[in-house]
Amino acid sequence: MILLAPVLMANSKPGSILNSISQGIYTFFSTTCHQEESRSFHIFGEMFAVCSRCFILYAGFLAGVIVYPFFKKLDNTTLPHVWMLLSAAGLMLADVLLDISGIHKNTFLTRSITGFLLGVVLPFYLIPGFTMVYLELKNFKNYKKKIK
Repeated sequence: MILLAPVLMANSKPGSILNSISQGIYTFFSTTCHQEESRSFHIFGEMFAVCSRCFILYAGFLAGVIVYPFFKKLDNTTLPHVWMLLSAAGLMLADVLLDISGIHKNTFLTRSITGFLLGVVLPFYLIPGFTMVYLELKNFKNYKKKIK
């Protein structure tokens, strides 16, 4: 959807259904991203539906999901040490706060590195979490069957 929005926008006329779909996608992502044009990638002259940091974060998340099975079994429920998550989030927060305070202007490189690091780390917490929820629901369902 991040790439679909600018493609539809560039290849549709104002007021068309494709243009409306594109605007809907931009509106959907505007709730989580500032969509600042100067900090966004562009395709066909239109900006992506999210800024470069968000796009790289999503790309990092996808990379993390892809590499996860090479490091952990899919039925793993053990979470990594919290310092991994706090370190990745802390680096991104530091990049944002240093920019806001005017101490150091962040760059495309710093936004990309911090976004990618957080994106890659998140699946190592979310996949075990979803696995735990699944197993709990499965056990609860089996427990209810035994009671009846």
